[in-house]
Amino acid sequence: MKGGLIKLVKPLKEENEGGNGREMGAAEPLVDKKLPPGPLKLPLIGNMLSMISSDLRHHVLRNLARKHGPLMHLQLGEISALVVSSPRIAKEILVNHDLAFASRPELLVSKTVLYNSSDIAFSPYGNHWRQMCKICTLELLSAKKVHSFCSIGEEEVGALVKLIRSSGNSPVNLSNHFFTLMNTITSKAAFGKIYKDQDLLIKSVQQLSDLAGGFDMADLFPSYKFLHVFTSMGSRLKTLHRNLDMTLNRILDEHTKNSEHIEGSKTQV
Repeated sequence: MKGGLIKLVKPLKEENEGGNGREMGAAEPLVDKKLPPGPLKLPLIGNMLSMISSDLRHHVLRNLARKHGPLMHLQLGEISALVVSSPRIAKEILVNHDLAFASRPELLVSKTVLYNSSDIAFSPYGNHWRQMCKICTLELLSAKKVHSFCSIGEEEVGALVKLIRSSGNSPVNLSNHFFTLMNTITSKAAFGKIYKDQDLLIKSVQQLSDLAGGFDMADLFPSYKFLHVFTSMGSRLKTLHRNLDMTLNRILDEHTKNSEHIEGSKTQV
């Protein structure tokens, strides 16, 4: 977010002594730039107290945006963040300045579990990220491939609808069912079937999603390395990383053996 903030502020206009707007240079210190409005900042922690609430996180941000505007600046520890709640400004960022915001901030979760943030979601913008996007577009998201997965989606969605109907008046946790639905479709599309370790994989992915979606002190104060130890986040992520790797390796080994068996049968025929 630090890099994204600097790049976003770069095109903003600042009034010079003659009253004419000038574009701020990228080499100028961040403190000299005119930042968007935001809540009152406290020393060291910035606006972290503004995020403490019993309400959902996006509700807190919505309420703050109603007070401070559709483009709001938050200082979360050492991290400078922009909160955009206007479709027009969001389009300006995601369409006109998409390259400036293509990179994600480096988080402890992605660095530990996703091999130093080398996956397509958290990898910094560059040759590696472009190559992964190219592979996904050609091998996974082409019209032919997407069409070939339609039957899987239709089958699993139909099964979910039947499950919800059969529940009658009993409450249904749609969040869990939708999460399982997405992972089942992904598993069938990638490997052709549901594997015995899928429940364990779904549980691990859910844990990863929960850890990646929350605020961790170590991420808000990246220069204070000792926080990784005090918050126990580092050890939890390493355990999750090992579990994910073991589960995925078992699935891949089984998939490889099945493929070799099928190829061997075809050769004999």
